[in-house]
Amino acid sequence: SKVGLTRNGPITLGLRENLDWLLDPPPDNGEGLGGTARDILHVLEKRGASFQSDIAKLSRRLPSEVKDGLWQLVAAGRATADGFTPLRHVNNGPPPSMRRSTRLRRRTRNRPSTTRWSLLQPLGEGESPETERAFQLLRRYGVVFYEMLAREPMAPPWRELVRIYRQAEAQGKIRGGRFIAGHVGEQFALPEAIDMLRSTRKQEGSGRYIQVSACDPLNLVGIISPGARVPAAMGNVVVYQNGVAVASVEGGRLNERSALPRSAKLEVLGVSAGRRPDATDGRYAGRPRSTLRRGSG
Repeated sequence: SKVGLTRNGPITLGLRENLDWLLDPPPDNGEGLGGTARDILHVLEKRGASFQSDIAKLSRRLPSEVKDGLWQLVAAGRATADGFTPLRHVNNGPPPSMRRSTRLRRRTRNRPSTTRWSLLQPLGEGESPETERAFQLLRRYGVVFYEMLAREPMAPPWRELVRIYRQAEAQGKIRGGRFIAGHVGEQFALPEAIDMLRSTRKQEGSGRYIQVSACDPLNLVGIISPGARVPAAMGNVVVYQNGVAVASVEGGRLNERSALPRSAKLEVLGVSAGRRPDATDGRYAGRPRSTLRRGSG
């Protein structure tokens, strides 16, 4: 990508030993990258981990060009830094102490960077990425079928997953069958997930309201359950009761999927707004009540 990382760019945190299956294989050339980014890519391939000042010398590019080129590589998943300092700088700008003094800004600008940059690439060992991702889906959901992939952009194609799961079933590692009603096609599950489903079915619901971020993989409303989908956006919340989605908060508005008592509405809105409602009259400290919108009903 010729567009560098911005404050709105998605960020993933992962363990280094999982890079083999988390990363997609990089292209063999610098296709889609700008000229500076390609020059930096060649430097990192030849010299390995390098400081930004060294990259500027070896690529014969201006420091400002190198900075933009590095973030192009980061956005494309081709480069990484050995610390969080560059990421904090992009997200928050210079620290407040640097902004207070012009002299300090000038001195800091001339200070050499202590962060090294290197290529982001897997080790090429262990199981294939498709197999690892297939079992990661099983560990995440317990039961996997075609509809479960709606919010999984990194998942392999279903036909590839079926091949992996059928092989694992033949080896006795997982189970195949019909575990979730209302969905056609093959379903695969971990043995412990089947036991948990059976035990849960015999339990009585607690009646508690459980709130889950709409960005969580558990947000499968409108995908494997009836109703409209809840967009996976920051601030949106899905409210479950006894495993059923009874409400959602989308853009600050409460959308009821079934009748909720007033106390539950206040609790949901209070948590989604990041503050606890007052026990006496339901108002929210530090924020006018009129700014909290509610849907009809």
